[in-house]
Amino acid sequence: MRLALMATLLAGFAAPASAQIEDDGARMERVADGVYAIIHANATDEWPHGNTGVIVGSDGVLVVDACYLPSRARADIALIRRVTHRPVRYLVYTHWHFDHNNGASEYVAAWPGVQIVSERETGDWIPLNATYWSRYSTRPDSPRRAALAALEREVTTGADSAGNPLTAEQRRMKATAVAQRKAELAELATLKPMTPTMRFDGALTLDVGRQVVLRDRARANSPHDVTIWLPADSILFTGDIVVQSPLPFVGASSPVPWIRVLEDLEHEPARAVVPGHGPVMHDMSYVRQVRALLEAATAAARQAALDGHPLDWLQDSVRLDEVRRATPAWRDPSLDEDWRDTIRALMERAWRGCAGRVERGRAGERASGRAGGPGMHAHPSSRAERGTLPGNVSNHSEQGPSLRSG
Repeated sequence: MRLALMATLLAGFAAPASAQIEDDGARMERVADGVYAIIHANATDEWPHGNTGVIVGSDGVLVVDACYLPSRARADIALIRRVTHRPVRYLVYTHWHFDHNNGASEYVAAWPGVQIVSERETGDWIPLNATYWSRYSTRPDSPRRAALAALEREVTTGADSAGNPLTAEQRRMKATAVAQRKAELAELATLKPMTPTMRFDGALTLDVGRQVVLRDRARANSPHDVTIWLPADSILFTGDIVVQSPLPFVGASSPVPWIRVLEDLEHEPARAVVPGHGPVMHDMSYVRQVRALLEAATAAARQAALDGHPLDWLQDSVRLDEVRRATPAWRDPSLDEDWRDTIRALMERAWRGCAGRVERGRAGERASGRAGGPGMHAHPSSRAERGTLPGNVSNHSEQGPSLRSG
């Protein structure tokens, strides 16, 4: 009888539970028995893929987020099938940012009965923002196409835009970026945004043979950030409430309520934390450092307001280097420019949050930071424009500033 029961339990697994599985663009890390995190390489030099969670139960599989490009989601599905033969019954969106959900169409193609789950308002923002980004990126006069053409010219001529010769390594890296961006635009041109089929308010418990608790934490990195908690395993998936990429993403965020959300997460008895981007964590030390950063930013913003200093003074004067020095993941000197941009963006968000000014501000008040696309983040090695859309608690002009992407 016990052998028969064991055979039934193992029937859904296609690979040993201890196996470490990877392909040329991602690794699938075992977090616990039947629980995995897929950690991706970046989609392009501009855009990352969000982490994907895989929760295998006796009645099926629940997946957390569907990354940026459908081709990567298709590869993730192949990884999932290497650890289980059970069907994906639920795909959960943690928030609207499309580097976490553009790949959803591949899950629908693989498992037509899959339920796509999100917080109620997020369910409206996802197809709107994904459609915007697809059409904005791929239109003939798109700034993204112009930037790609300029990059391609550098590869062809072997010189940068100022005429300086490129090294062999620089030319190789730019050629790789050109190929990645061309493939990205080709996928965005045929993107099929997937609207959620199941929406919830506040909290929702799902069951795939193991209990999975979804909770809307409200405003933090986005207007509605959902966490996924496995009570039997003490594992927490945070979405972009926690990001180590290696810096947090702060564009269009809400630092004041985000601090309270992080405090709540720190009280969860988690033995593993899977962030929206970055490595799996096994304590709350990094979470505390993100909170320390937000607390320092909001304190500086409040003091600047009390002293009568304008936003541009605040962005030019505050560095928060002491918080950076206290966080090993942020110390690398190669991050200096990204750190400056991140703090500028964070100070703008903290300034408005402290004063209750989360609505749109004047077009002349520009924030530099890890943002790309409509009020969110891309990879920190290029610049992108962004607009203002529902779900983007931003303050920029309709054209959007030219930003260091993050």
